[in-house]
Amino acid sequence: MSLTRLFHSSLKMASNIIGKSGRVYVPGEVLQRHHKDHKLSIFKAQSGHEVFVFKRVPRPFYDLSLRLAAEFAGSRRLRMHIDCNQEECILIYPYFKGTLLSLIQDKPDLHVLERKKIMRHTGEAIQELHSKDWIHIDVKPDNILVNWTCDEQGNTTVTNVALGDFDIAYKSENGEPRQTPYAIGNAMWRSPEGQTGMGVTKASDIFSFGLVCIYALGGGELLLLNDYQELVKRGIPPEQEILTRHFSYFGLVPEGLLKQVNSDVWRDALMEASAAAENAVKDQPEMKFEHWGEEIGPEAQSMISTMINPDPSARATIDEVLAHPWWQDDS
Repeated sequence: MSLTRLFHSSLKMASNIIGKSGRVYVPGEVLQRHHKDHKLSIFKAQSGHEVFVFKRVPRPFYDLSLRLAAEFAGSRRLRMHIDCNQEECILIYPYFKGTLLSLIQDKPDLHVLERKKIMRHTGEAIQELHSKDWIHIDVKPDNILVNWTCDEQGNTTVTNVALGDFDIAYKSENGEPRQTPYAIGNAMWRSPEGQTGMGVTKASDIFSFGLVCIYALGGGELLLLNDYQELVKRGIPPEQEILTRHFSYFGLVPEGLLKQVNSDVWRDALMEASAAAENAVKDQPEMKFEHWGEEIGPEAQSMISTMINPDPSARATIDEVLAHPWWQDDS
């Protein structure tokens, strides 16, 4: 056996998996290797002629997944597991060809109506969660699963979309914000309050969704931070750089945000980032979303502006977002 084949075979699970349903799943290639524990990697699997995805998860997340699957049984927009193995804490999911992130990277010419379809279905997924007081907390392009087809002319048609990855999802009892000792989720797509880990609410999902909409509609260059290592060398935390950019693009720190973040240390950090943003905008007023957002069209810009307000209390709800006229615009 060649070294390459030996390496790939070593990445596969050794034995078949029997789901609670009695169905047998044959493990295949690794789709996403866990950075610490290979047993927690995500694998492709086959059962009969159908393809699935499975992963072994920590017990707390396994129990959370069972709760979510029971509460959102039959959902078309939330990717819940469809089978499980309780003894080994394994969850089996439907297979998707890719994510919004990989699709746009592979198909930069994807038609705007197909991008819009993905955004609409993602919004519907968030609406489902919020209707039962769940907060996703980690809305980002690589957590949006997508299936598509291509015709002979190379035209891509999106056929299915689902929001996945509920590792840090949270049920907000009585609308209470989530408070954590540190930020959770991906720094690139966090809301300003999400960067602090304090005062995370449904509005935090809306801000993240607004960023994803900007990315999906072609504004990713301004959002993505590609110089992490350079920032670290200069002693600048990436979260600080992202906050400064967001205050530059979407508006300076408002009183509503400071009230929601229950920490003097973090309030000072937010004010510092806002001051840096204010100086940047004085030199480059074109940094404001009201200027560069025109490129994605007036209706899209109008809708997204209601989502990325730095003040959580001033952001649109997901129902208001999905009621915006942009969704009826075929351009």
